[in-house]
Amino acid sequence: MPSKVKICYILSHLPQGGAERQTINLIRALDYSRYDITLVLYANVEIFYKEILELPIHLLVHQSPKVWKLFRTISNVLYLRKILARNDFDILHTLLFHNGFWVRLMAPRRFDQRIIYSIRTDLQDSPRFFLFFEKFLIRRSYAITNSLKAKNQFKLLVGDKYHHKIFNIYNGFDTERFNLDKPSQIRDKIIIGTVGRQTTQKNQIQILDAINQITGKYLLHFFLIGDKANDRFKVNENYIRSNKLDKCVTILGSQPEIESYFKRFNIFVLSSFYEGCPNVLFEAMLARCLCIISEGANTDHFIQDGINGLVYDGSTSMLVTKLEIAIDLLRNGNSEMITENGNRYARENFALSQMVNSYELTYEKILKNNSD
Repeated sequence: MPSKVKICYILSHLPQGGAERQTINLIRALDYSRYDITLVLYANVEIFYKEILELPIHLLVHQSPKVWKLFRTISNVLYLRKILARNDFDILHTLLFHNGFWVRLMAPRRFDQRIIYSIRTDLQDSPRFFLFFEKFLIRRSYAITNSLKAKNQFKLLVGDKYHHKIFNIYNGFDTERFNLDKPSQIRDKIIIGTVGRQTTQKNQIQILDAINQITGKYLLHFFLIGDKANDRFKVNENYIRSNKLDKCVTILGSQPEIESYFKRFNIFVLSSFYEGCPNVLFEAMLARCLCIISEGANTDHFIQDGINGLVYDGSTSMLVTKLEIAIDLLRNGNSEMITENGNRYARENFALSQMVNSYELTYEKILKNNSD
């Protein structure tokens, strides 16, 4: 029998997050009879997705020392270098931008043209320091974006010479896990939700502001769910307290069974200033939520306004208007065509099997290029 393809996935750590979730989805769905898989966590033992511990893969974890940040970084990348120097993997793949920098910097030369590095958000989210080095590091690797906008940005960054090394593969989702046959039942209160790390980019404070403006007109409850160990948690919490929204807003940290929340939401809001291919949007569409998204987060026009969701221009005033439209649609029984269109769109275009097949074809292409 031919030997298995040895793939090494590399992350700094494994908290709840979009790139981390997609890494686990990909690892779980690959054919283990064809692939020998290693997952390296080079900077932290934190593992949010415990299911990884049950998979038939090699898991290598480094406990980052509790020292000054510079020495901690040095320790982490030296561990990464040691792992890569001692192993002969066929493919190295990382799905996070800053990890892509360190992987390509530390990987021995024999891994040239066998490194895949994924770009999962708008390049404006990336420090200029990393962007400067992309023009040199792309020579060693291939880049995979998850939005056409990011692909075009990256093409401009690295120049025509490297366009053949850039691919776009959209995220894929476990449709059965998130799928709901019918929209969540509408009770006395309309349930509105958002999911995502509590950061400036996610802009959840805007949803809170909009909720504050309409809470006197409607019976509703808003769930804000996302990692609290980020720069906006206190701001969000303080806003809720100072505006006395405690009775109609619940703020939660990361939740392991997040699909149960999506299946409760009547309305899902994504207010980010920018996104790539946002996991939470498609998870909400699969759960037949009535989705509202900002133009900045609607990178590749995934949502068509009034067809499979609602789009607002990024302003709080227009978000308020769209929330009122959504609530009226729900109350009048006119929302199901939109939620059905959203569910169908997500199932037909963003199934996990489609993403996995695209990655496997990419792996095969890279290995063939190297053998030739």
